[in-house]
Amino acid sequence: MNRRRAIALAVALLSLTPGRIWAGMIAQCADPAMFSESDITVIVFPFEDHTSEESVPDESPVGTELAGLIQVDTLLAISRFGSVAAIRMLGSRFECEPQNVLADLMGRFGDGPRERAVVLVTGRIFRAGAETYVQTSASFQRFVRDDPGEILELPLGDRLLAARLATQSLAFAPRLVSDADLRLVRERFARQNVVHERPDEASPGAPLLAVDGATGDAGLRFPAERPAYYVTDVEGDWIHIRVFNGQQGWMLAHALLGEQALSARLPEMRFVEGVAGYFGFRARPTAEKAESAIAALRGFEDSPLSSTTPDAMAVAKQLRGLIQLLAEGQSPAAYERAAPLFAEAAAADPASSAVSNMAAAVALYRDWRQPGRTIGFEEAVDRFWSSVSANPHDVMPLANCWQMFAVARNPAFRGRFSFAPHFTEAELARDQHDMEQVRVGGEPVRLEHTVPVVRWPAAP
Repeated sequence: MNRRRAIALAVALLSLTPGRIWAGMIAQCADPAMFSESDITVIVFPFEDHTSEESVPDESPVGTELAGLIQVDTLLAISRFGSVAAIRMLGSRFECEPQNVLADLMGRFGDGPRERAVVLVTGRIFRAGAETYVQTSASFQRFVRDDPGEILELPLGDRLLAARLATQSLAFAPRLVSDADLRLVRERFARQNVVHERPDEASPGAPLLAVDGATGDAGLRFPAERPAYYVTDVEGDWIHIRVFNGQQGWMLAHALLGEQALSARLPEMRFVEGVAGYFGFRARPTAEKAESAIAALRGFEDSPLSSTTPDAMAVAKQLRGLIQLLAEGQSPAAYERAAPLFAEAAAADPASSAVSNMAAAVALYRDWRQPGRTIGFEEAVDRFWSSVSANPHDVMPLANCWQMFAVARNPAFRGRFSFAPHFTEAELARDQHDMEQVRVGGEPVRLEHTVPVVRWPAAP
């Protein structure tokens, strides 16, 4: 009964503004919930506390309250991206295994538009010698089972090139914090967990979700139902909310870690914002969303704290490039301007076959879109082969090579390429056949490209 009532109340709140959702929720990992109407959902898990043997083994107050700051700060940051939600999870480490919670949510809410996406944020607090660190991890995907990931698809003649992001699961570099910073997390959470009459901390207020509830192992209070609130307005660093229990008012949403903005101390929060912006733009594209998402990703890249995370740096640049291509209508000029960004991604993470493959595919398609331009066949193939050599188990660049040979053998397109003297039709046929015999892990390689959940739009 409680479960049905909580969901009914959440739906009633969301019906206040049809077509747009800004919502937050606090849910138990053992009994999770979400807003099924949201295009993007950011789920923040309690940060595990490993700072001492006396740390709470099941759920740390500072780890849970840090997650609370991240949740509300993220909700404010992503509110510009359309129908969005941020959910803070509560529970023990065993209950809050992210993939188990996600599987549970898919079982309950998995039927819906395939454009929906989720971002999972986890983390830990630990000591190394005398120093204390916070380390954040994030993963993102379409809200479907067995999501193959975001895939760029580019037509080449009568065939298709494909490329994927470097990764969709990242562990960011540990960030140094002090004991005073952690104490201030608790103080800041207490201040921000108050609903005020006005967007002013001096105005009267009451704690968010001040309802009867149970007490968890860490001394944390939470209601028996899933408390949900709906954001009705944003003013500077404040959000106006209406809570499922009738409570309403203004809540301070801009979080600090120590004396600095949370996103300055943890620049990965800008990355999370940018990922949410990418999905929000893909779901319902507008120029404003594209600009905001690109600005968030660039903010992550520009932070001096981000330089030690090459895979995240590469993904940020790849996402910026993808958004830029779509925002500029995938014109030939858009590919001309975006290709250097994908090359920067490859330079940031040279060991990634996925990053170099995407850079090669975009560069080749840029040249292909230019009428009358002749493409050096061997040079283009070598770029894909370098991706294969970086990771022989990544079959996508190998499939792109195979597709290139098929296009070059087609009389309708052969004139678009220039060949070395020895590249006769027989040589092309032989090399393409050799690729078909490649085995990985003892099994023949399938050279058909994986189909993404949401197809990359065709260029006009």
